[in-house]
Amino acid sequence: MAEWRKVAKAFALADNHISEREVDILREALFVDNKISRSEIDFLNEIKEEAKTSVKLLDVLIEDCEKKRSS
Repeated sequence: MAEWRKVAKAFALADNHISEREVDILREALFVDNKISRSEIDFLNEIKEEAKTSVKLLDVLIEDCEKKRSS
């Protein structure tokens, strides 16, 4: 597993809740190169599953990433 995943996961799950601000940061980081990898989508699904709660915006981000990946 790449180091970025460990750091990002620790950041996102520090309080067991994924907030709008965290989703905004993830969106900016993921779309910076205009490419979405399967690994990035898997990461988002992992943090969603491991978080106790998350904002609906995380679901929107995952959907947007899946659309970008398939286009």
